[in-house]
Amino acid sequence: MKNIRNLLLTILCLTFASNSFAKSLDTRVISLEPKEIYGGSKENVQVRIGNGGAGPTGILRALAEDYLQSLHKNYSISWYQDISINTLAQLKKGTIDIALIYEKSQGDKAQEEGWATNETPIFNDHFLIIGPKNNEAKLVKSDSPSTAFSKIARLGDKNSVRTFLSRNDNSGTNVKERSIWNSLNLQPWEDHSTWYFKHSVFPRDALLYSDQHSLYSVTDWGTWLSNKSDLKDLKIYVRGGEILLNPCFALVGKNPSLETLIFLDYLKSERAQKLIAEFGKSSYGGSALFTRASKADF
Repeated sequence: MKNIRNLLLTILCLTFASNSFAKSLDTRVISLEPKEIYGGSKENVQVRIGNGGAGPTGILRALAEDYLQSLHKNYSISWYQDISINTLAQLKKGTIDIALIYEKSQGDKAQEEGWATNETPIFNDHFLIIGPKNNEAKLVKSDSPSTAFSKIARLGDKNSVRTFLSRNDNSGTNVKERSIWNSLNLQPWEDHSTWYFKHSVFPRDALLYSDQHSLYSVTDWGTWLSNKSDLKDLKIYVRGGEILLNPCFALVGKNPSLETLIFLDYLKSERAQKLIAEFGKSSYGGSALFTRASKADF
């Protein structure tokens, strides 16, 4: 029975992601302006990357600059910031060359529809369940994600005030969060629970808002570590394990350029994977922000 229940929950989550995927590709407005350009020249960009949460940590800059230097390339690489579902929309429109996304089901669907190829794991980020230091929900590190969410819901129902922040944007974080609520047969985003606060912003802004307003939430390790010095009231309560794993996958368009394929090969290379495994250690007391594609946890 337990296996059947888990299977049904997985199907429900994938259905949610797929439906949102199809709707968002048709309706969302995407930006044509890059967030950053690596390599100097704005006029000679040969590879355009789309990604949401990892870019602000600096990992994309580190990878792009290492690639350009190591292969003696004299062109530039640009990064467009958006959530995974919008990044895929950009890939479909041809406004980017390579998409780094976190929802494998969406990548699988893009390949099935024939407009994306070469789905490849690149690195792993890791979700965290965080909350205020006073911890009225009484979370402990041994809690499973579903146990932690159950405690948060009970606190919210008891106090009827904002307790949990959801990005509510179809991002990988939002999809993961909803999958945990669904495992408890709860859908607070649908029943208008007063304690469930919807705030559709990028990861850093969601983290800072949670800190300022003493809210529980879900974030990722890379975002947490790169913004930790700005936080005053948040703690990590639950981390690690398969449920909170946040793998990042690369996809390219149906007819990728040679430069795009060479860059994808670089991302899969031992050189790039070593850079990923070491990234952040010198700045964060020996703690890396990500794990390489073949390593599930730190």
